[in-house]
Amino acid sequence: MGRRVALAVAGVLVLVGCLGLLTAVPAVQRAVSPAAEPTPLPIRVAGQRYDDLTVDLRPGRYAVWATRPASAPDADRCRVTGPDGRPVPATDPDHVVEWTEVATDDTVWTWTSTFTAPAAGGYRLACRLDPDATGQQYAVTREPDRRLTLRLRLALWRGLLVAALPAGLVILGMTLTWRRRAD
Repeated sequence: MGRRVALAVAGVLVLVGCLGLLTAVPAVQRAVSPAAEPTPLPIRVAGQRYDDLTVDLRPGRYAVWATRPASAPDADRCRVTGPDGRPVPATDPDHVVEWTEVATDDTVWTWTSTFTAPAAGGYRLACRLDPDATGQQYAVTREPDRRLTLRLRLALWRGLLVAALPAGLVILGMTLTWRRRAD
């Protein structure tokens, strides 16, 4: 590997590492997205388990979140029925997004599907529980905007981003040392 290539790789790794460090700064997090996390809407659970839920919604786009999902995203995990009794189609989010809810002792939620509520009223979610995930729960929030999604994804990858910084500094140091010896 030539010196220029090594310097370019080191520069990119240092830049990525610095960006990773910046994602941990509260002011930067607020700039990316002022909302700290999605806000779960009040749900009514029919029975003892979180597999039959009702939530009152206004028209708009909503996200369904699951704790300990077997796979994600999964638009078929919950069947949504509108206030008129008709099925409401759900779609997969285009990427995996997880959110750690600090208010509940760091419960990890995975965004499993999205649906549009065309009218105000009570929407019923019939969700599939995983037998291997005892205590599994579901939540419904407004669909996260792109800024919140970006913030949640950056939080997920922050450790890897920050790890690029020392790797870049090591390559930079080795390249500069190599250059001095070659001269």
